[in-house]
Amino acid sequence: MKIGIERIGLITAILTSVSFGFDAVKAIAQTTYPFSGSYNTRIDVVPIGDGLSQSIELATSDEAPYGLSQYEGLIYAQTDPTTGGFIFNTDPLAFGLPNLPPGYITFSGEGTDNKLYGSATASAIFDLENLTGQGSGTLTITGGEGLFAGATGTLDFLEIDQLNSDPNVLSITGKAQITGSIKAVPEPGSELGTMVGAGSLIGATILLRRRRAVSSIT
Repeated sequence: MKIGIERIGLITAILTSVSFGFDAVKAIAQTTYPFSGSYNTRIDVVPIGDGLSQSIELATSDEAPYGLSQYEGLIYAQTDPTTGGFIFNTDPLAFGLPNLPPGYITFSGEGTDNKLYGSATASAIFDLENLTGQGSGTLTITGGEGLFAGATGTLDFLEIDQLNSDPNVLSITGKAQITGSIKAVPEPGSELGTMVGAGSLIGATILLRRRRAVSSIT
């Protein structure tokens, strides 16, 4: 009976050790990173049809978090017949354009392995008389690299734009404020998860050997 109780206690200890390891991985996977940065933007507009265009977006920042000082994107746009403004989407299918490549957004930076990938939706209104505009939208993060491997999250942005005074130059400059949060989710089989899981199993093995050694002596 004594041996049976010791075995039950040992099994419980092993399961607790392994469970602790996986709980640690889960806790790390749920780490949330706040995001807030101001970016100087440039948008080159390429007409592709009646009321339709591609927006090639580039942006830089001196204060971007996590080294993500560069942004680029390919966004599709359509004139909104109701408001006279524009609606934007990285998915060309949203505008009935099945033969065009999907759009994208990417955050990156020099000197860092951190990257973010995702999609975007937005709307904007332009004052053609004063050559100004204002837009807002949502960036949906669907992946990344470095610190943000397997990341998900939602970033909101508000942008103030200035239209080019030359009507033959289809470009827009502005400043965008981006805020939100990103949840880092390590990919399955990541080095950290393997280390924690392996460490727990090694600890359980050592505990088992020590119990057997004590039992053989007694």
